[in-house]
Amino acid sequence: MRNSEYHKKSSNKFGLTFYLIQLVAVLLLAGYQLGWGQWQIETNILSLLPSDSQTSQKHINQQKNVQQAKSALFQQANQRVLVAISGAQAIPAYRQLADTIKAFDGIENEAMTVPDINEVIAFYQPYRDSVITASYQALLADPNAISQFVLAKLTQVSDPFVSASLAISPRLNLADFLASGLAELQSFETEQGIVVVNKNALKHYIMPIKVAVDGFSVKQTQAFSQQLQTEFKQLEAQFDVDVLYSGVLFHTAESSQQAEFEMSTFGVISLLAVLLMILMVFRSAKPVNLALVVLAISVVYGLTAVVTLFNQLHLLTLVFAVTLIGIVIDYCFHAFVSLHTQGGIKSIRTALCLGFMTTALGYAALIMSPLSLLSQVAVFMIFGLLGALLTVLLLLPYLNLSGKISVTPSVWTLTDKLNVWLSHLHQQRRFVFVLLSLGLVSVAVIDDVNFNDDIRLLNSSPAFLIDNEISMAKLMGYQHSQRIVITAGDSESLLQRQEILLAQLETQQELTVKSIASLLPSIAKQKANNTLLKNAEQQQRFELGLANLGLVDSVDNFTPLTLTEFNSGPLQALSSIYIYQYEADDATSSHAINNTGNRKYALWVETSGVALNNDLQQWIEAQTDMSIDNKPAEVTAALSHYRQALLLLFAGAVLVVTIVLCIRFGLVQGLLGLLSIIVSAGGALLLTQLSLGHLNIFNLLAVLLILALAIDYVIFYQEHGLQRNTVLAITLSAISSALVFGVLALSVTPAVESFGLTVMFGILLVFLLAPLSAKQVDSVEMDNDENNSSNRYNNSIEVAK
Repeated sequence: MRNSEYHKKSSNKFGLTFYLIQLVAVLLLAGYQLGWGQWQIETNILSLLPSDSQTSQKHINQQKNVQQAKSALFQQANQRVLVAISGAQAIPAYRQLADTIKAFDGIENEAMTVPDINEVIAFYQPYRDSVITASYQALLADPNAISQFVLAKLTQVSDPFVSASLAISPRLNLADFLASGLAELQSFETEQGIVVVNKNALKHYIMPIKVAVDGFSVKQTQAFSQQLQTEFKQLEAQFDVDVLYSGVLFHTAESSQQAEFEMSTFGVISLLAVLLMILMVFRSAKPVNLALVVLAISVVYGLTAVVTLFNQLHLLTLVFAVTLIGIVIDYCFHAFVSLHTQGGIKSIRTALCLGFMTTALGYAALIMSPLSLLSQVAVFMIFGLLGALLTVLLLLPYLNLSGKISVTPSVWTLTDKLNVWLSHLHQQRRFVFVLLSLGLVSVAVIDDVNFNDDIRLLNSSPAFLIDNEISMAKLMGYQHSQRIVITAGDSESLLQRQEILLAQLETQQELTVKSIASLLPSIAKQKANNTLLKNAEQQQRFELGLANLGLVDSVDNFTPLTLTEFNSGPLQALSSIYIYQYEADDATSSHAINNTGNRKYALWVETSGVALNNDLQQWIEAQTDMSIDNKPAEVTAALSHYRQALLLLFAGAVLVVTIVLCIRFGLVQGLLGLLSIIVSAGGALLLTQLSLGHLNIFNLLAVLLILALAIDYVIFYQEHGLQRNTVLAITLSAISSALVFGVLALSVTPAVESFGLTVMFGILLVFLLAPLSAKQVDSVEMDNDENNSSNRYNNSIEVAK
């Protein structure tokens, strides 16, 4: 007896020593990675899409440049708010808003000051013979055409560009260039220096606002949104005007406030419910503290593994990895309930290890995915579960919890009654499985499974903000517009690539195109323009037109207008709208030219009127430095890609689990376990489909948790049968998972609601079907259990004493 006790203590001590050594090692590695590691947090979902293995590294880097440029432009757009004020007192209200904004830190009025025409023409004077329009270029072949053009322009006495530039550029190519260029980019009127849009005989005074908000600062976003909305309401009340506003800022603020409300509400309700359940079952808060310790250690293991093996940690990894909570709680409840068995935690060691191995092998299939997100989730889950397993098996036994955590006798009574009911259900498992399988197949055939990955279906913004966006889009005329993003390592290459794109867009005549090229051609284009004018001068194309004016003028030598010089002129505000400079990653900056280092350039070209035809779309897609900027469509495509990959990898994971179950428990029991898992997951998806009308990737995220719990439940039932300890632990695990995750089905946020609803259905099905995979229950034993349930109540009271 003493030798047995000695060996037990020695074994526990050795296990504790090993556990503490590896825990210290993990904590040191975690501290190093968090403090000095090279990993970064990634938020762009498009960056997780796999690259074609046949694509060259240069091609991949160019594609990455485009994505970085689009992210930079998207971030720039996120910081902009557009305000439209209408009403009899709109101008005084506009002035007051402009004055008020000056007092706000981080909020800036970006209303462009309309430059004086004389100032613009004076700026372009050194470059007067470097800029011409395409229509003017067509006139150079005919001297009579040039003369007629000049005479026609002179008759337009109201044209300010002609009168202001005639003395500077008598060939009137500069007047033609500036008039058409500014008309293309600024189609709005101005009144008292304010941009005005007339819509349905009502004037709307437009104010663009820039908000210096950090994408990761939710509190800052909410503060700015509240400041602006409060000021808008005051303007409406004070001046009796209508204030229309739009911007990503308001959507982010409203969605985050809703999420915070739901997290606090659901979180408090779930936490209180779980605490109450644990206190009712164990009459102690000690299990709660121990479960939190195990969960914290598992998170440290998972997070350390991810930041060690990956250079970038995507935020979606943490979203998917939240399913770790459900499995860790499951381990803890099995450990707490096992304290009432003869072997204690050691009695469930085999089942816990087998459950971990099976779940880990299932997640290991995700590691091979070309999608880095799935690989990160798999690593997080495997190492997180490893940390939980080691803590439960090596640390908890050393704490000598036996006798310190007891189960309430009434709970044992309820467990015995549940066990009897499950035993009866087990006797009818063939009928149950056949009925459910036929039902699922019938529902799947009648109501086709519909996956809808449209990101807009997950939008949780209030209706009034969505209406504001639609109204503003109609007002500004960009509800049917598209943007094409171009990126390059220097400004000249950027402008040249823009001109190549514009030439392609001319093939679709119905398109309306806006671009900075109408005011800033590339240097190569300017040089070609200057050469054309010199050749036309040598061919005396301008003599007749100049003679009509009584002037003599020669074409200047070429003087280039660069982006730097353009930005120092009166039209710099237009440049800041269309052209953006950003810092590129080191991996992509190596291809920058002219020694620009990490500095990259991006611009966008806007098309409207009609959608791009298929030929243009295919041409743009073939360009490595161009991309159509359609963020909703891109995110939708990314989610669809992930969903398809998840479905395939789920199939591989289920195959691995099946092999393990069949090897351990035999072919029949293994297939029964597989049937329980598949029917539970498939049933949860179909019930969600019937409830919501469609499925999305968040339903598959819920399936991750359902599969993991189903595997654990099946293994414990097949390893221990319908023992009261097993039934109680699994019941507690199912209830806690339902309280933590299932309550999310009440959320008004579509993504959260989808996840919570599928988890709720899945937990219910797993709880009912997992016991059916246990070994056949002997009818005599079942009758004895039923007859002795009252005796167990009395015995449990004695044990508790």
